[in-house]
Amino acid sequence: MKANKRFFLMFLGFLAFQSMVAQLVTHHNAVYQGDLAQPLPGILFTDPNFHTPVVRLTDARTSGIHGLFPDYSKRQAWNSNETLMLLRSGWSDAYLYNGQNYQFIKALEGVAGDDVFWHPSNPELVLFNPDTVLFSYNVITDEVRTVHTFNSYAWANTRGEGNISNDGRYYAVVGRTYDNVTGEVSFRDLIVYDIQEDRVASTMALPAVLADFDWVSISPLGNYVIVDYADKETGRYHGIEVYDRNFNFIWQKGLGAGHSDLGLDASGEEVLIMDIYDDDSNLNYINKYSLANGTTTQLLSVAQPFDLHISCRAMNRPGWVYISTFDSEYRLTDGLEGWLPFEDEVFALKMDGSGGVERYAHHRSREYSPATPDRETAVYFAEPHATVDHSGRRVLFGSNWRIHIEEDYSIDAYLIDLTNLITAIPEEKSDLINDKYQLFPNPVSDQLFFSSKVAAPDCRIRLYNSLGMFLVEFIVDQENTNLDIRGLPAGLIYYQIIDKNGISRDSGKIIRR
Repeated sequence: MKANKRFFLMFLGFLAFQSMVAQLVTHHNAVYQGDLAQPLPGILFTDPNFHTPVVRLTDARTSGIHGLFPDYSKRQAWNSNETLMLLRSGWSDAYLYNGQNYQFIKALEGVAGDDVFWHPSNPELVLFNPDTVLFSYNVITDEVRTVHTFNSYAWANTRGEGNISNDGRYYAVVGRTYDNVTGEVSFRDLIVYDIQEDRVASTMALPAVLADFDWVSISPLGNYVIVDYADKETGRYHGIEVYDRNFNFIWQKGLGAGHSDLGLDASGEEVLIMDIYDDDSNLNYINKYSLANGTTTQLLSVAQPFDLHISCRAMNRPGWVYISTFDSEYRLTDGLEGWLPFEDEVFALKMDGSGGVERYAHHRSREYSPATPDRETAVYFAEPHATVDHSGRRVLFGSNWRIHIEEDYSIDAYLIDLTNLITAIPEEKSDLINDKYQLFPNPVSDQLFFSSKVAAPDCRIRLYNSLGMFLVEFIVDQENTNLDIRGLPAGLIYYQIIDKNGISRDSGKIIRR
């Protein structure tokens, strides 16, 4: 695959288009998709129904790759400063792209497994876990380092649906063993690993017999561990269970194995957003659950014949969740007659229960059809798996454009650019915008100076070494503060500034002499 100069020139036109501001669609009525020819890579087009700018980023078939698409709705595709972006293929390979002009850079050799994350503050580091070892990979130098090995297990990860905490400190996994004689896989332990201190912080043994197990994750701020035991039963080790970081049980609900993500609502509270099917109404409900106490808020209901993915990755736009719906195996055909509200769409939904939506585009991808009627014949990666950048301004999704839907080569990455259409950070939460504070001097020797234009900034400044390992944290509540870094090693140091709600407001690098 080669960087495409033609794509870059066409992308300049895409940037120029941003001066033309559309009005977002916010009603709940059905909007029929209609026909639209598949665009060429790099050619800007306007979604004919929602009037948003969209661009096709890749051409997997021409590149000879088994599809190119976002890893998963729960995973952040952009690095901490949004200069780089990751895509995955149907063979689980990882590909690095420029995060601003979307030109291909290189394949990341050896980066694989269910858990692949960008480091939350070091924009050069990817963390990945192919089985029981958490590695760091520097995408600039290609250096691979071992962060931690989970001994005594055949696998120890989130099972592909968890994340590390926003500050990069905590990682919750489930340890599984394999019996070479019987071939049996057993779920043994839940584990919270403290990356900062390089130690297992807490462990909980699982029952010898479990009805099911889907995924585990630490919460965004690192306060909770969430497990989906993937059934609708009540009682311990069923449905969704929430624990504190030391595995003290908090609450349980029989929510089944719906799609979900963990995020922050507008108040900064940690929440689970999950869809659940209700037999009585024959509807799918998208609900918010407080991780602190399980309080439930209904956000939206959608029709039963389609499924959906959920992304809360816009941590700098708290209070919004991003949804991508797609027809299930119960709806093999569709058309103007009977088209449903929110069908085959990418949209944002407010977390406050008001039903407020921003509808962005039809993704035009199809997994199930008369030719691919079930999971044996359908291509799973044709599901859009829409994810969003940190600010909520760019949404990435995969689509086969309903062309050769039986082949993974048909799936490409598309981007909706909302830069001029939304406000990423509400004014009341904009205390720490880049032009309101400084860290200097740079390079620095022993004293780093923090200056803020906002009274009582109430934030944390975390410093990491070049490998992404935590060094020190400063609590700052004064406009002007000296930070003593005499004990830190010389060389490149990455910083992350986190506000009182746990939202990362900025990251960058300094040099210590």
